[in-house]
Amino acid sequence: MDMATVLWIEFGVLLVGTIYAWYNWYLVLVKKCDTCSISVHENPFTSKCFWGALFFTLAFLVNIWSLVIVA
Repeated sequence: MDMATVLWIEFGVLLVGTIYAWYNWYLVLVKKCDTCSISVHENPFTSKCFWGALFFTLAFLVNIWSLVIVA
């Protein structure tokens, strides 16, 4: 398996993970998240869903940058 194939597989995993993470943060925004504490709903930017979505997005962008270099 060459590097480009690995990066494309990683692209798919990170794409799905990023969409899922932002969807979870959307649930925090509309106050339908049942896994968060009540204080998170006062400021959704302090939720673990928001920070997870940011890190997934950053990893996704690094993957895209790697694909541009390799492919």
